[in-house]
Amino acid sequence: MGIMAFMGMMGLAGCSGNEVEGPQADQTISFAGSLTEGKAVSRAERGLEELLTNKSFKAWGYKNTAVSGSDYTDYQAVMLGYTVNWASNTANTTESNTHDWEYVGQAAGQSIKYWDFSAKAYRFFAYALGNGTAAAVTADTSDDTQVSFTSSVNGSDDASIEAAPYFSELWFSSDKTNAYGKAVTLRFLKPFARVRFMFLISPDLTIDRSALSKIKFHPTPSGGTTPTIATAGNVTVSYPLKGTETKETWSSAASSGIAAFTEDEKWYYVLPAPSQGSYTIEVAVETDEVKTATVPATYMSWKTGYEYTYVFKITETGGLTIDVIEVAVNDWTDKGVVNHEVYNW
Repeated sequence: MGIMAFMGMMGLAGCSGNEVEGPQADQTISFAGSLTEGKAVSRAERGLEELLTNKSFKAWGYKNTAVSGSDYTDYQAVMLGYTVNWASNTANTTESNTHDWEYVGQAAGQSIKYWDFSAKAYRFFAYALGNGTAAAVTADTSDDTQVSFTSSVNGSDDASIEAAPYFSELWFSSDKTNAYGKAVTLRFLKPFARVRFMFLISPDLTIDRSALSKIKFHPTPSGGTTPTIATAGNVTVSYPLKGTETKETWSSAASSGIAAFTEDEKWYYVLPAPSQGSYTIEVAVETDEVKTATVPATYMSWKTGYEYTYVFKITETGGLTIDVIEVAVNDWTDKGVVNHEVYNW
């Protein structure tokens, strides 16, 4: 089971948050959904509808009506929490449904929308409830500069990961970019990072994995205490509506965690940790003597939707060295360790 990301495409419009005079077919809002399995690698795409039991998501759209340099100073709502539902083989049966996704009439007050080409920029975001036990999502609209969503999530077991909602990245386009006025691609992800560690044994040695014991990969103790690795808590994503920011921001508050990663090559689902201290790897090689190595704090920044692999090498002398100190993913297309960012596994 992966931290899935998917794409939803929308063509959106509105004048004062509603329709323009005289509907035009090429300005109509429409939705499409696809899952992309990796940002920096080439993979097949599949539909969002394949991921969700409840084949639905909620979308928000805003247009910026004034700008000064790169500062967007005003905005109007285009759609607020629109329900978008998927139904097989319904594409092109209505003006607003081009890819089996429909929003018009799916909830009270949901009317067709059109692009307003006099706007200075558009921005869109959305969330979809996960499978299993539906995770509650709380919306905070009290700040007129942003909209925030918060959910309690748990990465410690498969059922909880499945139940966690998907949140989109912020889609933003000014009226000067190619994306403006075209189908909008929303990219969704589970609010976790994924982490693993592994060992490489030098080919000069005659030992194998069974010679390794007392394995731990954990936060380095500091000031007499050892921080835990957060696996559950509240995650909040905030979407700016105006100003100079055009990316969403993430924060989290841990409620529980683990002391260490103890299984090599296992993927652990953790809360985002954009800033934390160094980590220490411990392992005994053929004896009871524990060898250690430290991964500096600069390599321990975990972002939402990214996966991180830390590789350690057992050397010819039986010691332990850090073979790869970089954020890496194991691309299972070529089975090589590569240094790039991936949003989905």
